[in-house]
Amino acid sequence: MKNFLKNKNGFTLIELIIFIGIFVIVISIFFTVLVSISGMQVKSLASNQVNQEAQFALSTIQRYIESASLIDMPTNIASTTLKLRMPNDNDDPIYIYLSSGVIYFKKGIASPQPLTTNKVNVTNLSFIKKSNLGAKDSVSIYLIVEYNTQNITQKFVKNLVSSIARVSAATFDSDIRASTTNFYKIGAQAGEWQSINNTIYFSGSNVGINVSNPQATLEINGGLRINTSLSQPSCSASTRGTVWISQGGGGIKDSVQVCVKNASDTYQWFSIY
Repeated sequence: MKNFLKNKNGFTLIELIIFIGIFVIVISIFFTVLVSISGMQVKSLASNQVNQEAQFALSTIQRYIESASLIDMPTNIASTTLKLRMPNDNDDPIYIYLSSGVIYFKKGIASPQPLTTNKVNVTNLSFIKKSNLGAKDSVSIYLIVEYNTQNITQKFVKNLVSSIARVSAATFDSDIRASTTNFYKIGAQAGEWQSINNTIYFSGSNVGINVSNPQATLEINGGLRINTSLSQPSCSASTRGTVWISQGGGGIKDSVQVCVKNASDTYQWFSIY
């Protein structure tokens, strides 16, 4: 009976030390698992934020490149600014650029709007225009986005490389405008264009109006009207060869004149009717 009561007095010192050791180990494991789960959640939050903002910025850039009339930047030269010419005056031009870790979007004369938030930091954004012979121009995009934090455990960086080509065909619903005055040409060489509206035709250096295969520098199938309602200019070297019709009033015939140079090297209007 005495021995039974002695065994029920409590834990021995060794048993207490073993219990405390096991308890500390269990708590340590639990704390480690908790920290690991918390870190995974923070990392997942950072990656989701970076992925969402990077994809939104990239999809916006893609949409406007595909619908642009012109990629207005030098070929094969990296730039942090993308300039697009758009068919709609209200949208033209469009700028997309990087400033202080934020991607900005500017349409026409409107104020710039951010495409990314301060939750991320864009460390690199560069555009390179690629000219593709026989196809539409494209833009190569290099983008690096990181989660905006000083905590190394929350760092997440995403690198994106993409190439986007213009999709829109030469269909216009507004004026055709060049990015630089008196610089561009329609067609690079003779014979590149066949006709305009099946009315004005080209054959080598010959032009035909309602003539599909012109045999002269200018061949017209139909009448040619000279509307000279303005004042007749002076006959000079600059107007040499000009044909002018002066419309007569009631009971007065019209007159047809041409500006020519005579044998004494002076210029005068010569009446042919």
